[in-house]
Amino acid sequence: MTEAIAELQELYSGELHLGNYSQLRDLALLNEGNSRQLEAMADAIGDRAGAPQQVKKGIAYWILGRTEKAVRALSKAHPDEELATVFLGKAHLDRNDLDGAREIYKEGLKKHRNSRPILYGLIMTELRRGEYDEAEKLLDRCEKDFGPDVETRFLRGYHAELTGEYYKAKEAYEAVLEQVPVHPQALFRLACWHQTWGEEEEAIRLYETMRGLRPVYANALLNLGNLYEDYQRYDQAIECYKEVLSSIPSHPRALMFLADAEASKTMFYDEEGERRADRQSAILRIPVTDFELTVRSRNCLNKMNIKTLGDLIQMTEQDLLAHKNFGETSLMEVKQMLAQKGLRLGQGKIEGGALRLPPKQVEVSEEVLNQHIDSLNLSVRSRKCMERLGITTLGQLISRTESELLSAKNFGQTSLNEIKSKLEERGLRLKDAAY
Repeated sequence: MTEAIAELQELYSGELHLGNYSQLRDLALLNEGNSRQLEAMADAIGDRAGAPQQVKKGIAYWILGRTEKAVRALSKAHPDEELATVFLGKAHLDRNDLDGAREIYKEGLKKHRNSRPILYGLIMTELRRGEYDEAEKLLDRCEKDFGPDVETRFLRGYHAELTGEYYKAKEAYEAVLEQVPVHPQALFRLACWHQTWGEEEEAIRLYETMRGLRPVYANALLNLGNLYEDYQRYDQAIECYKEVLSSIPSHPRALMFLADAEASKTMFYDEEGERRADRQSAILRIPVTDFELTVRSRNCLNKMNIKTLGDLIQMTEQDLLAHKNFGETSLMEVKQMLAQKGLRLGQGKIEGGALRLPPKQVEVSEEVLNQHIDSLNLSVRSRKCMERLGITTLGQLISRTESELLSAKNFGQTSLNEIKSKLEERGLRLKDAAY
């Protein structure tokens, strides 16, 4: 018996609490032998064992990634045991069952009124549910009862981020990391902040800091791999994806990204073509107000919600002439304006494929809006642009305009046409679509 296994057995046989949980986790994940030993000890606890033993069993399975087994064991000890509520709530959050997590934490608070970790879990749940006012009330209560600490500072930062106060969020995450340099959630959110604002090198540094943490933080490694791919550092990207798969062998996104990265190593990359596409995208983002148009033409375009040259080339001559007060003189003026940039009316529709009738307006169900963006089966480039923009559902996508999408790094007219085509197949369209 190794010294590490002996220490693991001693720790697991004693009283388990939040203070020694991280020590148990680190020992269990030190090597495969320790993990097998912890699983064997958990398996030895019978289904009829008392609540404290069910907590031990559930937490062991949680550490080992056996989520369903963990939930079954922890449910037998919730809400009587504080630790059972804490980890059962985490399990529901990980499965994105926000209503279930909320119910669990609320039940736990009735039994453990002064439990900080349960209250932290409830606050995080309300934030993820979009109940920002309720989360803020709970944060106020938490700080009043227990005083501010590193966790409330993080949650304040996350609240600020979700409500659009991005620089306030950044300051909060940095303050947390001054106190706890390897706070996983603060590291991840701050890395995402830098990635969103185009500060990729700093984002890479922060994600790299998380690589040594256990358990493996899959989303951090996937984001890191995506950034390495953007820099064409495919071998490093592949390492990131394999690291996720070593811990979670069937992780769907890691498997997909790994295949993409390995294919990219042998794929011909047309740099000049990409530069041309980037120049074209920049031209299409030019506002129509940058050109000297007559008041009549400018007003007509504004009423049709045509903001950029990209919007304008989605229109045909017939589309424009059908608008009240838009005549042949205005049409000639617009065509001359487009010609200055090598563009023409109807070009966007033609490049997106054969001319199509606009999709019928349909009432979109909540179920459709909540579908994951992966359901569109997008190309690698388009999919990664969606990730950079933080778009994960169809509802989030159709709330964006063409101009917002085109402003993303590496997102050009070809990707835009692909997105629009995929949405049209479902009777959906981007916000403020020109048709």
